Amino acid sequence: MPKAAISTALAALVAAIAVPAAASGSSLCEKDSPMADPDSGKTTIIRSGIGNTATIIRTNDADGTIRLEQHGRDHAALAVQSGTGEKLSIAQSGASADARVTQGGACNDTELAQAGSGNAARVSQSGSGNRVVIRQGPQREK
Repeated sequence: MPKAAISTALAALVAAIAVPAAASGSSLCEKDSPMADPDSGKTTIIRSGIGNTATIIRTNDADGTIRLEQHGRDHAALAVQSGTGEKLSIAQSGASADARVTQGGACNDTELAQAGSGNAARVSQSGSGNRVVIRQGPQREK
């Protein structure tokens, strides 16, 4: 998917989840609460090569974990989460990383690591208790 198409898709998806899910008054997102149950649904995607792209959309898949790794050249990733307690990990290394994350609802957790020359990240959050960690830097020599 071209980066312009990802941008258009992101705008539509942000509008779709702009109204945050109702967060309960409980302490679901307190520091010791698990953001994602390690025994719940897991998905791991590892891509190597040229022209990488990924689109991940999740809605009300509580306590799921997705790990995406892209190595190679023309990275692009779009991730949208809605619901409670979902965890997303994106690692991009190589050349033109471009990740966009939109989180809605409550207690979503995203970690994004980019190493390369074209690092770019855009994050939109709604709801409460969402967490994003972004690490960007040059490509490490092995």
